[in-house]
Amino acid sequence: HTHTQGPPSQLPPPPNPEAMGGPCYCDGKTYHEMDNFLVCEMKINGKTWPSCESYFQAMKFKDKDYREEIRREEDGNKCWVLGQSRKYKIVPNWEEIKVQVMYCANKAKFEQHSKLKEVLGGIEAVGFPFWAYWNGRILERIREELRSPESRNQKVLKKLLEEFEEYKKTHREKCKESKSSC
Repeated sequence: HTHTQGPPSQLPPPPNPEAMGGPCYCDGKTYHEMDNFLVCEMKINGKTWPSCESYFQAMKFKDKDYREEIRREEDGNKCWVLGQSRKYKIVPNWEEIKVQVMYCANKAKFEQHSKLKEVLGGIEAVGFPFWAYWNGRILERIREELRSPESRNQKVLKKLLEEFEEYKKTHREKCKESKSSC
């Protein structure tokens, strides 16, 4: 991603808007319900968010007013652009928590919309390599967690939880080693 200083209105559009956001492909079908840019109101910590992307991008920043600006934006690509600003400080542990932040947004979306929950079948996320992998893992985890206890695959869920914890631990250690704010 290109990082640019300046007010949000002067930030560049995503390098390829079609590559930002987008549906997941499962069993040869396209599911727009799994798109992080999907406008689908959800409540998280007492606030209504228009999409997973708006929540994700807003949580990068310490500045509460800037978070609100992002929260009010419904267009996913515009949220992404706002999230590329470096005019505002990013939370120091962003690399450590970003997967968990996206998980929380998706969990709220699927928990609060039963019609969306119905599409959580076999998951194959597409997108940039990092997010193709992690969006897939996020959706797999949510699918297992939302199943009834008797149909939940505890072995799969345990493996996913371990993978999330390992990601967080690895990035926590990298931040300590570099003594920078990640």
